[in-house]
Amino acid sequence: MKLTEKSYSYLKHPVYYGKLTNDLTVVLIPKKDFQETYAILKVQFGSIDNEFTDVDGTKKSYPAGIAHFLEHKLFEMENGSDALQEFAQYGANANAYTSFNQTSYLFSTTEDLRQPLFLLQKMVRETHFTEESVEREKEIIGQEIDMYADDPDHRLYLGILNSLYPDTALAEDIAGSRESIEHISARILQENFQQFYQPQEMTLVVMGDIDVHEVFQWIVKDQSENHATAEKKRNFTLLPKNPILQDRKEYDEVALPKMAIGLRGNDLIAQGREQHYRICLSFLLSMLVGRTSKRYQTLYSENKIDYSFSFHIEVQSGYHFVVVTADTAEPITVSSQLKKALLNFEHDDGVTEQHFTILKNEMYGEFIRGLNSSEFTVGYFVEHVSETETIFDIPQLLNRLTLEEVIEVGRQFISNCEMIDFMIFPK
Repeated sequence: MKLTEKSYSYLKHPVYYGKLTNDLTVVLIPKKDFQETYAILKVQFGSIDNEFTDVDGTKKSYPAGIAHFLEHKLFEMENGSDALQEFAQYGANANAYTSFNQTSYLFSTTEDLRQPLFLLQKMVRETHFTEESVEREKEIIGQEIDMYADDPDHRLYLGILNSLYPDTALAEDIAGSRESIEHISARILQENFQQFYQPQEMTLVVMGDIDVHEVFQWIVKDQSENHATAEKKRNFTLLPKNPILQDRKEYDEVALPKMAIGLRGNDLIAQGREQHYRICLSFLLSMLVGRTSKRYQTLYSENKIDYSFSFHIEVQSGYHFVVVTADTAEPITVSSQLKKALLNFEHDDGVTEQHFTILKNEMYGEFIRGLNSSEFTVGYFVEHVSETETIFDIPQLLNRLTLEEVIEVGRQFISNCEMIDFMIFPK
């Protein structure tokens, strides 16, 4: 086992990559001028991974919210103690989150790294929950589900995903529903833990003022008894592309109508090109409706949109989509204008070489500044790492990216996508 050193022209220090004998991936990012050390452990298990065919051909299906529920229960340590309190005793601030594709456990500390780093690895290789503690957790998670259900912005986003991907895992809240979590038991949590919480499904990233080789030896020691199981080749159920739901709307206690436009991608993205595709779409949306665009400035000056206006791009190997959201007094008019602009992007006066160059310089600068944040660097790294590209390849990608490539990706996406909107109106 050894570390591989990779240098990047814009970083003072190399980044170190390692693969342990149990197949745990380790990434160490030294930052000698940082006071805080940040660590995150990603497990390749998210909210959409609740249906798959096991290696023996058995089809498995679990309730919505299973990954998020397991995230909660892994903080339960021996004798019912709470891992958050144990992290705090070591001077570390810990947290976790579940997304569509992964679960991540993290901590930051300005004190000694050794103990919280050991605890981070320990908590994802042991379970201590019981049927009784699982039953108690249901009410806690139920309250979390209710809290998000009361948030109109969360309902808007979930509503547009429901329209784009009806009757799929993407249409479900990451935490599930009160009904779905009632079907979760300690037994099926344990089954999912055994299935997904294996070293070969994990990436551990540590960033800060660290002695790289010392930290790597700590990790090797901590993982010495965490043996890899025989790798199971699961076949995940592809998200079905059921017919999209048109013209959906809801009514709620909101001051202004809320509008969401969703575009479901139906084109094929070559494996390993997801990051390139995502960045191209980001440039296209920025030129068309971003804050440097004439369209955004006109809509803003006419009081048709405000600073709530935003867009989100999700590009994964099994699905990709774009969502544009805004609070607006004229949701139908604004939606119509934006959809027309997206469909006719090749003739838009905002899609120019000059605009592209401005945005490219801006994105490059924001990226370099972002590397001063451990949370940004490590969080983005685990969200978008692949076998061929990481976050640290972005500057090189930006330098060689052309407007023609952006237009070609836009043409590929827009010409094949399905576009709908979803709105929430005041009661």
